[in-house]
Amino acid sequence: MASDRTFELGLVMAGAISAGAYSAGVLDFLFEALDAYEEAKGQSGWTGPTHDVRVPVMAGASAGGMTASICALHAFHDLAHVWPDKPLPEPQENRLYSSWVRDISLDALLETSDLDNGRDAAGLKSALCCDVLDRIVKDAFDLSPGLRQRNWIGRGDDKFLRVMVTLTNLRGVPYSFPLFGSQSAETFGMLNHGDYYDYAVGVAPAPPSESCPLDIRDTTQPDWDLYRTTALATGAFPVGLMPRKVRRPSAAYYRDAGTVGYEDPSSRRFVTIKPDGGFGTEAPYDFISVDGGVIDNAPLELARRFLAGSAVHNDPNGESASKAVLLVAPFPNFTQAPAADVDDRLIHVVMKLAGTFVDQARFKPDELEKAANETYFSRFMISPTREGNGTPEAVAFPIACGVLGGFGGFLHESFRHHDYLLGRRNAQAFLRWNFALPESNPLFAGVPIDKERWHVRDAEGKSQSIAANADQTLPKKSFATMVGGAKAEVGFPIIPLVDRLCVPIELAPADMPRPQDVGIHELKAKIHSRANSVVTTLVDVDLRRETDSLGVAGIAVRAGASVFGTQIITEKAISTIAAAIEQVTKAFA
Repeated sequence: MASDRTFELGLVMAGAISAGAYSAGVLDFLFEALDAYEEAKGQSGWTGPTHDVRVPVMAGASAGGMTASICALHAFHDLAHVWPDKPLPEPQENRLYSSWVRDISLDALLETSDLDNGRDAAGLKSALCCDVLDRIVKDAFDLSPGLRQRNWIGRGDDKFLRVMVTLTNLRGVPYSFPLFGSQSAETFGMLNHGDYYDYAVGVAPAPPSESCPLDIRDTTQPDWDLYRTTALATGAFPVGLMPRKVRRPSAAYYRDAGTVGYEDPSSRRFVTIKPDGGFGTEAPYDFISVDGGVIDNAPLELARRFLAGSAVHNDPNGESASKAVLLVAPFPNFTQAPAADVDDRLIHVVMKLAGTFVDQARFKPDELEKAANETYFSRFMISPTREGNGTPEAVAFPIACGVLGGFGGFLHESFRHHDYLLGRRNAQAFLRWNFALPESNPLFAGVPIDKERWHVRDAEGKSQSIAANADQTLPKKSFATMVGGAKAEVGFPIIPLVDRLCVPIELAPADMPRPQDVGIHELKAKIHSRANSVVTTLVDVDLRRETDSLGVAGIAVRAGASVFGTQIITEKAISTIAAAIEQVTKAFA
């Protein structure tokens, strides 16, 4: 049973592509810190805060949605953690690391198994092979035996974890509104393509809710197949990765669940909007889904609204905050202005469109401003930071996975390993120096806390690691009690770190990215093979009808298109990858 002094934390993982390795590292450390705090606060001799921290919800988009889906499984199983100076855990012991660092690679994405043995007859589904993603999701359920019920999972007596993953519903759901001033019954119609799936993962029976209940004791049940599908669907990067078919039992879900709405400024309540009157009877309701990050790349609102409940808003003031969302953002919007680009050729514009869609999905200045505001205590953010070497490349790419528009981590396992460990290091620093509340917050009331040991210290401006006990020489950090107020009160950590978790996570030379180990020549051969299979399938299957109309000439057209397309794709890909390797080399020299 949770105490009255409880802090609820909603975890939100933004879209990341290969930088899911960074997000996974952050979650790895958060799990370790929460487990250690839960154990330590009940032991004799503990001198720190004793409030409860609960995680009732995780939300994610794209790679973040895949990370949330894997995390939810580990929430009920042991998780062996990754430290630079210790042997790596076995895959069953840590599916976050095995999935994001060991198992995924560009080599696997360049396989042609999805187009071999007659599978190409169904037509081209994606530029890259997604068989490896199917294997990763399947293997994610192969965990260390035995269930673990963590006290910090769930809300109150409810030990279920809500998991929300965003989807881009290509079919869409229709909404319509009356045309004001019109004397007719005409309405203004629009389609909503932003969708999400909501699960409650735990040990049955689940409490009543609008979510899909999943019993963690038996993952062979049919609803778990849907869980696997949506984990893949949320990360189905358009064109690059295969879209997924998603099924809801009925279209009535959209009418009953109240997922779409707006905040009424007068009542400050969330008002739901129902779909168009003629929609909602179809059963089942099927649609094709692509990457959830296309529409909502950082689903802060899903987690925030769940935490707030009927209150609509979570208290952001330091003196009274009791709930917060924590956004893990491998690619925050803190960036320099892009270089001038006036190339108006069609091929260039088309290639820029995908990046433009992703950038726009990430553009949420109001939400990110609150997460970055040090006087706002209901939203926090962890994003990549490292000392770097001072080069422009190091500033632009604090993580190795950041090159190639986020696909860079697939180039080499060392890129992903580094970013995973950096995620753990950044999470450690965040919990140690930033994730805190003023000491007047009721969370700390009536507890004999050793203030000299547990007051948060001010490490601002410190670029080097600070040993576990060396922070006592730093000045105490001041926090604001009200949004926009002066920082005038010392504070305590929300998730206190036990001594062993204050030992700085140091990345050794062996943990750094090794761009020199990327086999560019071997990679070129694999790209050529994949490109040939893709282009051949495209012209021989998907465009066969169009070329058949040319008669005998169609054969020559298809053959020429295959050769020309394969060559163009291969050369363009290799030149882009070579540039990315150079960027990583300079960023981490």
